[in-house]
Amino acid sequence: MKAWTGYAGASLALVVVVAAVAGAVLPESYGRAVWVSAAVAYLLQLIAFAALVAVRRDRTLFMAGWAGGIGLRVLALVVMAWWAAESAALPREPLLVSLVAYLFLLLLLEPVFLKRGMNAS
Repeated sequence: MKAWTGYAGASLALVVVVAAVAGAVLPESYGRAVWVSAAVAYLLQLIAFAALVAVRRDRTLFMAGWAGGIGLRVLALVVMAWWAAESAALPREPLLVSLVAYLFLLLLLEPVFLKRGMNAS
């Protein structure tokens, strides 16, 4: 639980800071797309990281959990790309590029918190 809560807090802070900076320098419609991507990536990463923490003690399950998380991220990107292509609600390019960027940043943050609480849990 320590690992997940620490990751949730740190990733929320990272996403909010990056989205705020991007939203401040980009046009308003792009800023909305960046914030939507931030929310989608954050929620997706919380789910993927929770699954990874749950199976981290077993190597086989860990690899399956890691691969499942990658699959979930790719699926989310495909769904968002499809939605952006069918809808004119948000500009496609900033939506998809920022989603990929957030997913990558949050993926890089995972190892920092993955071993946290291993002795206690």
